Amino acid sequence: MSAIIEGRNAVAEALRSGQSITGLRIAKGMRSDPLVDEIVALARDAGASVTYVDRAELDRDSERGRHQGVVAVAAEFHYTPLNVVMGRAADKERSLVVVLDHVTDPGNFGAVIRSAEVAGADGVIVADRRSAPVTAVVHKAAAGATSHLPIVKVTNLTQTLGLLKDAGFWIAGADERGRDSLWTAPLDGKLVLVLGSEGSGLSRLVAESCDFLVRIPVAGKVSSLNVAQAATLLAFEWMRRAEDT
Repeated sequence: MSAIIEGRNAVAEALRSGQSITGLRIAKGMRSDPLVDEIVALARDAGASVTYVDRAELDRDSERGRHQGVVAVAAEFHYTPLNVVMGRAADKERSLVVVLDHVTDPGNFGAVIRSAEVAGADGVIVADRRSAPVTAVVHKAAAGATSHLPIVKVTNLTQTLGLLKDAGFWIAGADERGRDSLWTAPLDGKLVLVLGSEGSGLSRLVAESCDFLVRIPVAGKVSSLNVAQAATLLAFEWMRRAEDT
């Protein structure tokens, strides 16, 4: 099954990373743009077909209507095996892995991938059920990060957290009831950040598998951030700690 990638940055990053693109469609009459010119050149170099179509056709195929006049057809997205991510981290003193506990919103999923990649994470792990699949919306929200950051799908999150513990990771769960705050929690070294769905948070078994729970302090009247915002703060706090050592 093929996948759709839409949006200039997402398509450009997919092509730059060598992701298999079989076809590229560009809106007719679009103004010349250096990024679009690069996309067309990369697609042709990769042997992908390039066609110019009415914008209305792209609108029909777009999941959210934010294609920016550029839509690519890619091979089905392939998730990375867990052992590959663990291998990337094996010889490191510091490594970040983000685990999502049944996050179903594709926009949030993509935003988490983007933040994790920018912060230098080694991978993102999701459950194979009740989780958003990698779709055009995810690619767009990730702004191309899906082409650079390994994404793992597992059948059992608690078992996976156990394997990561055995590999030397500390497991930190994001929870507004956490004893440790973002500023004082040991968010350093080899760390797994676990974030739950916005509706129900961390599931009980996943929360019990964490070494500690961390809360993000709030000063306003809204009690919490969405999962993508929380992931960004936590991931960048982990990154900041490296600069302080």
